[in-house]
Amino acid sequence: MAKSVKNSVLNKDSRYVNGGETFVYPDRLGWWDRFPMSPADDDIIFTITPTYVGRPDLLAQQIYGKSTLMWVVLQYNNIVDVNEEFVEGAQIRLPTFARLSIMILNKTTGGTPV
Repeated sequence: MAKSVKNSVLNKDSRYVNGGETFVYPDRLGWWDRFPMSPADDDIIFTITPTYVGRPDLLAQQIYGKSTLMWVVLQYNNIVDVNEEFVEGAQIRLPTFARLSIMILNKTTGGTPV
């Protein structure tokens, strides 16, 4: 079984590592600046079905093989409230797994110490 990483800035799948720049204090996370994610021509266009309503974690598991990458689904589409925006019939864009692997999931962990 893979070891679970509890600290969000040490987890390579965390939005605090890949979705933005995180400032880290000795005892807590500080400010997090979100990285903009631009659409691409090869994006997956997905219409939310009843199975995925309010469940970006299930969609991330289906598309990327990891439910912890649900932050990608939300951030890529600027979704703040899954109850209001992640609803049946809504069309969203998703980066392909290849693009996600190359452009997003290759950053070092640890954040920026303050």
